Amino acid sequence: MEKTVEENNISSKRLTYCLGMGLLFLAGQVLLCLGQEILLDQLLCLVTLDISFFLIFMLALMKHRLLGELPQKQSASYQKVFLSVLPAWAVLLAGSFCPHFFTPVLLIGILLFPAMDDVLALGLGLYMVLLLGITQSLSLYEIVCYSLLVICGILLTPYLQGREKTSFFGIHLLYFVLGFLLPIVFYYLSHHTLGIRQVLWGLGDGIAYAFVVLALVPWLLQKNQTELEGSYRLFLEDTYPLVMDIRRFSMAEYNHGRRVSRLAGICAGEIGADAPCAMMAGFYYRLGKMEGEPEIDNALRLANNHCFPTDVMAVMEEYGGILRLPQTPESAIVHMVDALVTKIELLDQDTMSSTWNQDMVIYQTLNELSQKGIYDESGISINQFLKIREKLVREDSLL
Repeated sequence: MEKTVEENNISSKRLTYCLGMGLLFLAGQVLLCLGQEILLDQLLCLVTLDISFFLIFMLALMKHRLLGELPQKQSASYQKVFLSVLPAWAVLLAGSFCPHFFTPVLLIGILLFPAMDDVLALGLGLYMVLLLGITQSLSLYEIVCYSLLVICGILLTPYLQGREKTSFFGIHLLYFVLGFLLPIVFYYLSHHTLGIRQVLWGLGDGIAYAFVVLALVPWLLQKNQTELEGSYRLFLEDTYPLVMDIRRFSMAEYNHGRRVSRLAGICAGEIGADAPCAMMAGFYYRLGKMEGEPEIDNALRLANNHCFPTDVMAVMEEYGGILRLPQTPESAIVHMVDALVTKIELLDQDTMSSTWNQDMVIYQTLNELSQKGIYDESGISINQFLKIREKLVREDSLL
């Protein structure tokens, strides 16, 4: 099902990074043209191409982000895209000073893979190669060589996250072979000759690629994980503006959100689900109550304006199973906990002071929800459901 709220209300933060990427495209274009015999009318034509491609690229980026198709989608942001595109342009500009056929374009895929999927990375990488070819008057063989390097580099990026030693060694070897052989092969096809200098440049490229995979990729993966954990914590801090708005609106809603957030995180950890996502989604699950009807649309609008992670917005869209049933374990957990906490909050303290009464409420509430088939599409197994239920029973207090 499509999102009920499209990304048509771009926040100032997103707009800043969008404009930054636009300026990056134009600056990169101008820098590539420096020192080349390019007339003003040719430069204007290239700038027109830049603007056209940038607009199409941003439309595709927005759509892919909305559909949750970006890697690390839970922490996908325009800031991350900008910080990935920036060094990719730096590699391209630095490579314009390298000998022909030996520009390190294979690095572009490595730099882009934390922020965008294969389609976007491939489109951007090939556009950058074509731009380099036009501004540097490259031969057809050189353009084809760079295009193949970009394509191969991006096709290999899913394997960069592998933990097995055999695949880890294999990826290093593949990057070395690609960086060494492809430029040499195309250089020979273009010149029908090959010297020791070209062989040394090829060896240098291959070794550099293998070293970058060894040193840079683990750092990028660790940085992604750190950003992910930090982003969820930021949205749950008492000093975050939206949290403060909820407190001003209603302390009851604030306390309810804190309870659901805490319990959802505990339950998610019990079955190996995404606890940070469950905690954040649990706190903002009833965000729409601040704005009134239509609550889900208004909640998603606020979440979109604050650049929430897409997986959290997906849980918020499935609020109460109204528009659709929970589709993920995190969404099912938040639904269970919210329904349970809501029911317990309606009961008086004397009733809930008894552990036996609290246990009965938990069993009755969760069993009724399960029997209605609300969690059939969430991917939660019967065993996981029982673990969640027993975990909640073992909690001293749900309030």
